[in-house]
Amino acid sequence: MTKQSKATESAKPRPKPGPRPRTAEHGSVRRRTGAAETSIPFRRTVDESKVQRTLKKKKKPEKSPEELRVRRFRWWLLIAIASVAGLVAALLEAPYFEAQSVQISGHARTSEGLILESLDIPPDQALLLYDFSTAGAALSELPWVRDVAVTRQWPSTVRVVIEERAVVASVGRPDGREWLVIGDDGVLIERRLTPPAGVPLIVATHALADDAVIGERVAEASRALEVALNVPLQLDPWITTWTLDENGELTAELVGSAEANFGTVQDSRTQFVSLASILDGGAELTCLDRIDLSVADTPVLHRNPTCIVEASELG
Repeated sequence: MTKQSKATESAKPRPKPGPRPRTAEHGSVRRRTGAAETSIPFRRTVDESKVQRTLKKKKKPEKSPEELRVRRFRWWLLIAIASVAGLVAALLEAPYFEAQSVQISGHARTSEGLILESLDIPPDQALLLYDFSTAGAALSELPWVRDVAVTRQWPSTVRVVIEERAVVASVGRPDGREWLVIGDDGVLIERRLTPPAGVPLIVATHALADDAVIGERVAEASRALEVALNVPLQLDPWITTWTLDENGELTAELVGSAEANFGTVQDSRTQFVSLASILDGGAELTCLDRIDLSVADTPVLHRNPTCIVEASELG
């Protein structure tokens, strides 16, 4: 070989080493064998039971035509109900259905101004959305109101029916400058300068009139009210006023100058029987000063000594 041929051969590029065996694609492996490449396919093992379970989970049961019709009917029914409710609400909130007037009955002693103020109906108030329970509670706070019913009257009226308290007694100061009007449930209705006519008058010798609050029950006068309201008809003309002291003792001022002391005993029925038997005695009423009924079935009579002396001199 000549020097020129050797130089030409050395100038030729040397072949690069072939690539190592590698995975060319999923499921096959390429190997180099000399200058050629071969592909050897392989299969991945699959758990068929697991595949079946997955398919069963994903598969949804098919609904029958009847079930589909029922489901569609329910959806249409809900849509119809919602549409009707929206239409009714829109109609009821229209100006024609606003609270435009108030009808009041049964308010002999309660002013309409106080009633309207307690109702507190704002302008453009929809009758459907008005809070009737709150309005009734506000009216119940008025002193003369014993019971009340607040209802709606379509299309645009608020109806108020009031039951007022009946006056059963009057509690006053010893100087007679102020009187408390008491209702049939023992609640203080109002304060006034003169007592109401035709009811028992109870004079409190302590600060009962000062501590009483309008609209609240006068608990300290409950005993006096119970006795005064249960006086028999035959004794009623004899009694002018009642006196209640700070110890709870009750005294009845009789026609003339005598008085009947009921004390704190709760047996008023027996006391009334004893008092009636004494007042029916006629002559025994001469110079009578005080009748002690603190022991209900054993009354004690106290006579005026001056009257007895004068009566004996005249006799």
